[in-house]
Amino acid sequence: MRSSGLVLFACAGLLLSGGAILGGSTAFTLLRLSYYFWTTDLGAELGASILFIAGAFLCLPACWLATLVPYRTKSVSILATLMLLVTTSIMLLSTGMSAITGLSKAIRDPAALNASMLRAMSHDAFDPAVRTAFSAMQIELKCCGVHSYTDWYQYRGVLPPSCCGRLLNGKNGEQCISPLHSVGCLRPALTELRLYINSVCLLASAIIVVMTSTLFTAAYTLVSGAMERKDSRALKIAQPLRIACLHPTLPPLSNQQPINNITPQI
Repeated sequence: MRSSGLVLFACAGLLLSGGAILGGSTAFTLLRLSYYFWTTDLGAELGASILFIAGAFLCLPACWLATLVPYRTKSVSILATLMLLVTTSIMLLSTGMSAITGLSKAIRDPAALNASMLRAMSHDAFDPAVRTAFSAMQIELKCCGVHSYTDWYQYRGVLPPSCCGRLLNGKNGEQCISPLHSVGCLRPALTELRLYINSVCLLASAIIVVMTSTLFTAAYTLVSGAMERKDSRALKIAQPLRIACLHPTLPPLSNQQPINNITPQI
């Protein structure tokens, strides 16, 4: 039981740090990459990242319960709750890793991503959300257009202000004529998405390994505790059997007639 407690303490520390890193980094990156929801067709694949955040969030109560188990090894409710939380988190992280494979397939097919970005660019003139998303992406990735800045001339006469590093045109109505960055956004987007997929999958895989160790340790603690309780009940000293004995009651001496000495008469 002492060795299982040490394992649970180690797993609790790893779950706390790993869950905080995975949940915080995934949420921050997802917010920072939110422009891909409008500039590409990867909204559903990126939306699956919420499963990683949910699985990482469950690491916090699982960590707390793992620190309580060594002090309350005979508490079946704590062990059962810990095993339920860990199993649910493993399922969420595994489902997230399965769903994010669609994003990795899009990364391996740049032509599809290129077509979706060009299709979204055609909506820039009448969709403010797409216009804002492209501006944020071009400023963030320091790029202009999909392959090059000339892609914009197919849909608008001038370049957007974000190609010159501005969100709006100048005060005097000056427009962006010469782009600040001539490289297109397709290649930087592929690099950024590939880095995001690799980092999230690596962190999720590490946490799944730690959670699997926690699950097996909790199950071992539950089974060994049940066996110890069973053995302790079997080794209890048997109480002596007390049998009541019933004795026949003798009549009191007062009821007995005294024996008189009868002298024979002659």
